[in-house]
Amino acid sequence: MPKRKILFINDSLWSGSGVFRSLQQILNHIRYDKFDVTLFVCPGGPTEPEMLSRLPEEVNVIVGSDDTHYYRSPDVAARHLLDRGARMLRLTDAAERLRGGTRQRIHEKKIRLPAQRYFRDVHFDVLVANTVPLCSEVARYIRADRKYVIFHSSKADFFPDLTLEALKTFDGMVAVGEGVRDVLLTAYPAYRDRIRTITNFVDAEPIRKLADRTPLPERGAKPILCTCGRLSREKGFDLAVESARILRGDGFDFVWYFVGDGPERKKIEAMIAEYGLGDSITITGFLQNPYPYIKNCDLYLQPSYEEAQPLALTEARILGRAIVSTDTVGGRAVLSNGETGVLTPISAEGLAGGIAALLRDPDRRASLENLYTEEDRKREKQAFETAWDRLLSGQEDV
Repeated sequence: MPKRKILFINDSLWSGSGVFRSLQQILNHIRYDKFDVTLFVCPGGPTEPEMLSRLPEEVNVIVGSDDTHYYRSPDVAARHLLDRGARMLRLTDAAERLRGGTRQRIHEKKIRLPAQRYFRDVHFDVLVANTVPLCSEVARYIRADRKYVIFHSSKADFFPDLTLEALKTFDGMVAVGEGVRDVLLTAYPAYRDRIRTITNFVDAEPIRKLADRTPLPERGAKPILCTCGRLSREKGFDLAVESARILRGDGFDFVWYFVGDGPERKKIEAMIAEYGLGDSITITGFLQNPYPYIKNCDLYLQPSYEEAQPLALTEARILGRAIVSTDTVGGRAVLSNGETGVLTPISAEGLAGGIAALLRDPDRRASLENLYTEEDRKREKQAFETAWDRLLSGQEDV
């Protein structure tokens, strides 16, 4: 029996992306005796060539490239000339409409490119777009019998018209957690029958090995706090700094590692300097292996404004850490509505209160450690593998 042809589409090959790491888990647990798998990486996204060695050797990886000069195409060049003419005549509104139309035209050309360049004569049994909006838009122009799109966000109703049109063409929407499923049901009630849940899975053994690979400097007497993630607005590092200021004002002394990098780094560094927290907060920058910091902390903290099904929280649970998280969709899901960690309001005061409570109560903190068991791992692994096998095999009741 021939193998089923499967295409996954992602927007990067970057280890710092939780979305990419979740895709790695899918690829690591596919039965390659049943499936012939291709991974297409859209042009323009961040890529780390070493990530190729971390993917199963059975996966055919295509890293898209795009050196097309779109402004030289006749239709775009004509619109550009019209725009210049409108500006010369001071027809501001007309010029702005032309510029917007030109940007839209170029965007449509870019998302059609993979179908034209890489998959013109290829047909897949199943296509899985791993991000919205980009991958879902690209998927629209690639031929497949069944198409699915994975939702990794706790917000699902902010997409442009082009994405909404693409979503209509998918046979199914895969939520990475029950909280995300609830968001999708609210945002797209007409698609209720297309929505299914396959909860993100993290394989514990590689995480534990990596956590032991790099020793950290000798720790002092201060409690160690840790937060991992991209320094972007939704991850709430500004809340973390504000809560650190409150904790210091209340007499707590600690070392808090921010493990990551991102567009808000300068803003966060400025806040740290303004509040005089340089001896309490250290930004490590992006690390390929953040797990020693997680394993050796006293508290793992997730200060996000929004989360869908955060891998970092699951990784912290695997490494036996006590966790404080803001009360996001993903925080509630991973921490079982507060049963396996502390949930706080999404505010600096709330986060600081949750941290302070555990720093004052070592017995309570100890009770939240090492709650992730081997039975948990086996159960989650079996459910994850079975769900993806059924979906890729064409069995709909996942």
